[in-house]
Amino acid sequence: MVSIVLLNSSLSDAQINVGIFGKSNVKSVLFSPVQGKYVLVNSKSDTVYRFRSDDAVSITNIDSAVVAKSAYGLNDTLSKCYLLGSGNGASFKMRINENPKDLVYYQSLEIDNEKSGLSLINAVDIERYVSRVVQAEVGYGAAEEYYKIQSIICRTYAIRNLERHALDGFDVCDHEHCQVYSGAKTPTDAVIKATAATSGLVMLSDENDLVLSAFHSNCGGQTANSEDVWKEQRSYLKSVNDTFCLTERSANWTKTIKIEDFSAQLGWSNPELKDGFSWKQSNRKKYFAVGNDSLETSKMRRLFRLRSTYFDLNREAGNANMIGRGYGHGVGLCQQGAMKMAKSGYSYSPILGYYYKGVSLAPISSLQEE
Repeated sequence: MVSIVLLNSSLSDAQINVGIFGKSNVKSVLFSPVQGKYVLVNSKSDTVYRFRSDDAVSITNIDSAVVAKSAYGLNDTLSKCYLLGSGNGASFKMRINENPKDLVYYQSLEIDNEKSGLSLINAVDIERYVSRVVQAEVGYGAAEEYYKIQSIICRTYAIRNLERHALDGFDVCDHEHCQVYSGAKTPTDAVIKATAATSGLVMLSDENDLVLSAFHSNCGGQTANSEDVWKEQRSYLKSVNDTFCLTERSANWTKTIKIEDFSAQLGWSNPELKDGFSWKQSNRKKYFAVGNDSLETSKMRRLFRLRSTYFDLNREAGNANMIGRGYGHGVGLCQQGAMKMAKSGYSYSPILGYYYKGVSLAPISSLQEE
C-alpha cells in the first residue's frame, strides 16, 4: 500500500505539491493576488513583503538567486521564496516569461532557483487539484456523472503516485507524465460540483490497495488486458466489451504503409506478406503473427505510431493497409464509452465497476498508514 503520510489530517487540510512549468525554462514570473491575502516569505520563514490588493511582484532568475521587485518598493535578492496565501479561496494569477496570458492558481507557491531557471511548486488542497485535472482532462459539456468518474480516477492516481517525483522535491508534475494540471482553465461549476460530490473517494482493489486507474480515449469496442500491454497482470484491468464508444469520434482509423517500409521497420523478410495477405482481430490479440514471425501489438503501435493496437491488416497493391479501432493503449476505462454511458443515464459507480473489475470505492481516510 502507498504511504499516505501527507493525508493524516482531515481531507480538507490535505495538500499535494505540484511541480509546474518544469519543461518551460522559466526565467521570470509576474504575480498578482486574485482572492485572499498574500505574503512573500524567505527561506527562513521571514515575511519580506505583504501584497496590496492591486499589487504585482516580479521574480526573476539571476545567477544563483531570485530577485523580487514590486512598484511599492520591494527589491530583494533571495535564495528562494514562498508565495503564501490565506483566506477562503486564496488564489493568485501569474504570467510566465514574456507570455501576456494570465494563469490562475490556488493557495501557495514555492519559488527556487535552478541552473535551467526558476523551479515552481504549487501547494494546493487535493480537491482543488483534482478539479483542475478533471477540467484539463475532460473539458466542457460532459455529463455530471462522468465528471464524478474522472474525479475519482484522478484522485486515485494522485494519491497512488505521491512519491513519483520525490527526488525532485514535489509529489506530481503538471503534464502527461503524471496528470495534466493547468492554470489556464478555471474549473466550471459542474466540475466543482462533481468533485465535491465524490470528495475523498478513491478506488481500491480487492486487496485494499489503491488501483492503477488507467484510462484511454476510445477502446474501439473492446478494452485490453493490462498484461497484454504493460506485462503486469492486474485483476481489475481485464478486457471488457464496450459498444457505447463505437459511434464516437475516435472509434475508427486507417493507415497505409508501403510494404517495403513496413517489412523493413519490422526487420522481417516474410514471403507470406504478399498481395492478398490479411490478418484480423475479431478480439484483441497480444501478438501480430505471420508464419514464424511475431511482434507484440503494443510494440507495433509504438513502431508505426498507430492510434491503437486494435487493428486489422491487409496487403494490397504493394501496401500494408491498417484498418483500426479506438485511440490509446486500451487498458482500463474507455473515456468516450463511459461518457456515452453517463449521458445514457448510468451513474458513476456502476460505470467504474464495469471497467475496473472487483474494485470498491472508499474514502482516503479508510487507508491505514504503513
